[in-house]
Amino acid sequence: MNEPKNKTDEFLYSIWNFFAASLSEKTRKNYYNVIKAYIKITGHSPLELTESDTEKYFNDLTEKIQSKRLSYSTALMRMSVMRTLCEYIRVRENNAGRNYINYFKDYILPDENKIITTDKLPCEDDISTILDLSSKAGDDMAYMIFSLVLKCGLTSGEICSMMTNFILYDSNECLCIHFPEKKRISRIIKLPDDVSQMLLTYLEIHKIADGHIFFNKRGTVLKIRDAERLLKKYISQAKKSNNDFPDFTMQDMRHCAFKYMLSGGASEDDVAKYGGITTKWMHRYRQVVNDSAKLYAADYSTISIKPAVYKNLS
Repeated sequence: MNEPKNKTDEFLYSIWNFFAASLSEKTRKNYYNVIKAYIKITGHSPLELTESDTEKYFNDLTEKIQSKRLSYSTALMRMSVMRTLCEYIRVRENNAGRNYINYFKDYILPDENKIITTDKLPCEDDISTILDLSSKAGDDMAYMIFSLVLKCGLTSGEICSMMTNFILYDSNECLCIHFPEKKRISRIIKLPDDVSQMLLTYLEIHKIADGHIFFNKRGTVLKIRDAERLLKKYISQAKKSNNDFPDFTMQDMRHCAFKYMLSGGASEDDVAKYGGITTKWMHRYRQVVNDSAKLYAADYSTISIKPAVYKNLS
């Protein structure tokens, strides 16, 4: 083979021949096809590995899984090949006194059932039905909880733990919720105007001045299972008039919240920060977003919440 003229040639000349020497013929062919695909997608040799190229390749795999152009097991195999190869390069380069980082070590495909597609989420009509049913029932707690999930992406646990001392105003007089430190991370989220007004009205109507905000029928602090039962209650009501009405969970509605934010133009970084999740998990929402001035992520949400539930409560 001629002396290498570029990084791809250098990789084939100085790395691949040594790496592939111990592989069987079939394995060598499979590995080589994976590497060729990587070079085609990123435009660079594995010898030039950057985090940007790693993320580009990772995203390409997840998008192919979501569009059913690639099986989950094949994607796992390809990631494993790249992780193994780049670790071989890292050891070889580091031993030669050259810096090389194997970014593939930090990129792991989510479990297959955690990859989100449009058919796994309730549509906006389904969401509207649940909101309408709880509104007509005068169930202001259910309506408030659903709104916090749909507009702010709060988890059931966060909602159940909410206390009045979590609520504060920022320097711009915008209503915020400050979630106390958990795993050494605290988080402050700004509430959208519609949800802010609803929450203040809810506190006033129920005369909640301190302590927890949401309670079950027994008068004890709302638990996660209570919140899920609330949703199931209105899903069951919806099924009475529509047998095909889908089952979904509070977690599914939280996924919808992030979809609405991204669809409205919020960046993945802003949504991840607002939702208290890592940016690396945001690829899960790209397929559902594709199907369908600096602001807080929730300000971009494409869903509108009407405070009609309170009309009969004052």
